[in-house]
Amino acid sequence: MTDLAQIMNYGVMMTPALVVDGEVKVAGRVPSADEIKKMLA
Repeated sequence: MTDLAQIMNYGVMMTPALVVDGEVKVAGRVPSADEIKKMLA
């Protein structure tokens, strides 16, 4: 997603960020592959 207004709607103030099913899972850092797997499980 690159639309700043839409990103701000999630309350994300730092990038990168990861949103899964409308919920911010990570903001301000890049999660590891293992972290992403756990979030999607």
